[in-house]
Amino acid sequence: MDYTTYKLIHLIGVITLFFSLGSLFTKYNKGAVMGHGIALLLLLVAGFGMEAKGDIGWPAWMIVKIVIWVIFGAAIVLAKRKIITGKVAWISMIALGGAAAYLGIFGRTISFLN
Repeated sequence: MDYTTYKLIHLIGVITLFFSLGSLFTKYNKGAVMGHGIALLLLLVAGFGMEAKGDIGWPAWMIVKIVIWVIFGAAIVLAKRKIITGKVAWISMIALGGAAAYLGIFGRTISFLN
């Protein structure tokens, strides 16, 4: 597959992840849990596919982005145990998603992360 295909799959994974997180933080159900897992799998496969096709190596911004996605993976526990709810969950997930998007778009240009 080419880089653009991996990018499309990655974006579909992002949309699926946020849709699932919205469901998980409002009402914990099996469908949302399945969507969360599928989204993380799509993100993982497509992200590493883009890394391989782009031949970027392992810069610091990519490692930070992987840590953010691990936190998104742990969000399922936060939702099930109701550790964070409501506005806190909403704001924290959007902030993490924004940080991941920023790193994906501008990560190569940030001097202290290269």
